[in-house]
Amino acid sequence: MHAAATVLLLREFEDELEVLMMRRGAALAFMAGMWVFPGGRVDASDASEAIRARISSDALGAWHGRLHTPQGEPLAEDAALALHVAACRETFEESGVLLARDRAGAACSGERMARLQEHREIVASNAGAFVGLLEAEDLYLDLAPLVYWSHWITPSLEPKRFDTRFFAIAVPPDQTASADRSELTEHAWVRPARVHEALERREIRVVPPTLLTLEDLAESHARHGSLAAMLDAERGRATPPVMPRIEVCSDEFRVVMPWDAGYAQVAGEGCEPDCGFPPHFTRRRSCLSVARDREAR
Repeated sequence: MHAAATVLLLREFEDELEVLMMRRGAALAFMAGMWVFPGGRVDASDASEAIRARISSDALGAWHGRLHTPQGEPLAEDAALALHVAACRETFEESGVLLARDRAGAACSGERMARLQEHREIVASNAGAFVGLLEAEDLYLDLAPLVYWSHWITPSLEPKRFDTRFFAIAVPPDQTASADRSELTEHAWVRPARVHEALERREIRVVPPTLLTLEDLAESHARHGSLAAMLDAERGRATPPVMPRIEVCSDEFRVVMPWDAGYAQVAGEGCEPDCGFPPHFTRRRSCLSVARDREAR
């Protein structure tokens, strides 16, 4: 199983919450054509001594104690740091947004970011080059604003599995997102409150964890009233691990969540069925039906 990090890049437009999503290439072997959030695997370089020297002073140690193993134990400090750094690195690779500040604490300007776009492909092919970019530009990763949002684990039935931590953050000012045009062919700012309309119009295709995350964002923004209030209130939110189980039927998969009736009867690895999931999760309809192509219905 691979450790991975995903970032929910957020903004408000006309008082509505929007999140950056990207479409995976149709020819890819994994999740082809699906709309996803920026993210990817942790690399060994994500917890190096060199990268530690490139973390803003106000964020030093901020990652320690925030993340836990699926068994509830505090995650090792190196592993927690690597997930936060991977979130920043993958966001830059895939969207061109850099979560970093200069020595004086100023965010990257639009002019600087336009110049740095040519480094995305280099970092994508060699994750270790990310720290070299930060050193050359005298930049420091801005980890403190990252809000640990959720923890999803791929069902045991799947041949390719990820233990993924989701982080939420407001997109930095003066930065423009774009798809890398390699694995990701296009991007869009999606309004979580209108995701079901987009699904009905077949404008996007998503897997169940993505759909639930979009619903979660919409509910939180509606409850707190603004992006700033939402991120402030959700810092320290409960993040129990979610490991769905998959029931194989004749023409579809049934994705059964831990809060669904019947979860205990479906074979496979699982998590505790009652460990603090958001109330709006437990109120939603049970058993998402997913066609053989993994498209959420």
